[in-house]
Amino acid sequence: MKKRGPERRKSVGRRAGETGARPLEGPPLVTCPHCEHLVPAGDFCGHCGAHLPTASTRRRHAFAAMPNEPVAHLSIISTLLPHLPHRRGRPFRTALLAGGVAVMALAALHLFAPAAIAAVLVLPVLYLIYLYEVEVYENEPWLVVGATMAAGAVLGFVFANLAGGALSRLALTGDRATGFVFAGIAVPIAAQLLMLAGPLFLYTYRSRFREPLDGLTFGAASALGFSLASSLTLVWPSITGPLIAAGSPFEWAVRLARAGLLVSLINASTTGLVTAALWLNRYDRRRSHREWQSTIPAAIAIAFGVQVVVGVIEFIVPDLAVDFVIMSAATLALLLYVRLVIHQALLVEGVEHEVGPDSRCPECHRMVPTMVFCPACGAARAAASKQGRLKPTGHA
Repeated sequence: MKKRGPERRKSVGRRAGETGARPLEGPPLVTCPHCEHLVPAGDFCGHCGAHLPTASTRRRHAFAAMPNEPVAHLSIISTLLPHLPHRRGRPFRTALLAGGVAVMALAALHLFAPAAIAAVLVLPVLYLIYLYEVEVYENEPWLVVGATMAAGAVLGFVFANLAGGALSRLALTGDRATGFVFAGIAVPIAAQLLMLAGPLFLYTYRSRFREPLDGLTFGAASALGFSLASSLTLVWPSITGPLIAAGSPFEWAVRLARAGLLVSLINASTTGLVTAALWLNRYDRRRSHREWQSTIPAAIAIAFGVQVVVGVIEFIVPDLAVDFVIMSAATLALLLYVRLVIHQALLVEGVEHEVGPDSRCPECHRMVPTMVFCPACGAARAAASKQGRLKPTGHA
């Protein structure tokens, strides 16, 4: 059979403002080796996101939320704040780095109270700014922020006081066996369940927030609110103490980095992992084609398993530096797993195949046909901020 050359789009609709029947010209069409749809020629399939030159459906070299990074890449910002394009993420990266440096510098100057405030505030404040920057809440900002960060903070405050009091009484009795079960298993599981409360409310009563990245964002926001309140309760004696205090700057820096940064990152990752898988399960109608890492049982097992492991390590490891190293390794591994789940969630194929008018990609800024993925860079449209989603534009 004679092989046909590349086809061209003749008419997929009219541009905004057009009234005539002039055909819409576009790039040549090719057949995607994965989904077998006719899609605009480029490096990526605009329908399923596969890498066309290599026919790779996993495309591990191009993270679906930020294709200039591979999937196996350690980045807090592009992982937990995936709606931010690369250029708009730079101020957040700078602020996060500055916050970490400020904690270390204040601890070195024996300003432990300001260092504690900076440590517990940096991530929640950045995430609150992120929520408003990308408008993931659409037209219900107070409901979303209240059901996630505010509710998480209230639950975190109550939980920290109740759990702290119970742990103090157990310490006085010297019952190590009961203390291990309570501190290493019961407390982490209860905390994880409470961090899921706000997002589950939105999942049940606001089903129009249906994208997997909505679930990730709500879960991370709830966890950061919870972590803020519980960490503030933990370090409150230091905050209300003298401005310049005695003690080892190194130990204080490690302790504050653990309580304010590592705990927040772990909580945001585990909660966001579960909520992303939950939202994806509702969003994806072809669940049999999904990899096991992004399923609900896997997400729950990883999230609660990590929380229990961290609780057990904190209980049985007396050395602060060793505990910090183990926590750091767990945080990095968890962030990589969350990136994999985000990547898989964004590569879920659309139900309908459409090749829309040309519009500017928010990631690479090229004029490309509007599709689920950018044919040029492979960025998923679902990862763009909701107030900046692609809109049709005419030729100049």
